[in-house]
Amino acid sequence: MLEYQIFLDYWPMILLGFWLTLKIVLCAIALGIPLGLFLALGRRSNYLAVSFLATSFIELFRNTPFIIQVFLFYYVLPFYGLRLSAEYVGILALAAFGGAYFAEIIRAGIDAIPKGQLESARAIGMTDWQSMKNIILPQTVKIVIPPLTNQTLTLIKESAILSTITVHELTMTGLMVQGETFRPFEVFIMVALLYWALNETIATIMRRIEKSYNRNRKQSNKDKYTIDITKSSGLFR
Repeated sequence: MLEYQIFLDYWPMILLGFWLTLKIVLCAIALGIPLGLFLALGRRSNYLAVSFLATSFIELFRNTPFIIQVFLFYYVLPFYGLRLSAEYVGILALAAFGGAYFAEIIRAGIDAIPKGQLESARAIGMTDWQSMKNIILPQTVKIVIPPLTNQTLTLIKESAILSTITVHELTMTGLMVQGETFRPFEVFIMVALLYWALNETIATIMRRIEKSYNRNRKQSNKDKYTIDITKSSGLFR
């Protein structure tokens, strides 16, 4: 039978771990998405050195287990004089791991845009950066939101691995409570419910953002079409 008293006695402690998980994940995403954009553009760069470095970073972090990356960050950085708390190491490791996947998602989104649009922008005198910022990237957003959402949810689940370097996030807190109570079933029911609630909340927010973005773009295209029709009508008067 379930020991309901455990839910009441240890819920505040579990929530503290959940709060730390939330902070780590949000910081990792805030760092990882700009890093992913930078890497995606770097991989598509015409400069061989830039493209090589960006590609190497992406392939290294995509093709090695996250737990190994965490250990490398945690145990290797101090040898080079960079001593950080376990929480900051966790944020950096999660951001680097997520950034590599975000980069491939963004790159695929950019490549999905017809090349003729970039060539047309160049033809009217735009630089590559102006073309990317004003024409390509706005269209890429619609394409990359769903896979970026999936990768974000993966990052939340992968954050549980940070318990291996003593980060007192949600999973580590659950393990500590389980060690005190010897009741893993009740403890990990709480942990699982909190992970589910966080992932479902983020997924819902991202779905609403996607719908809002699509609605705004449709309205913008409709307005542009109306203006074009009005101008065309004026030509035939």
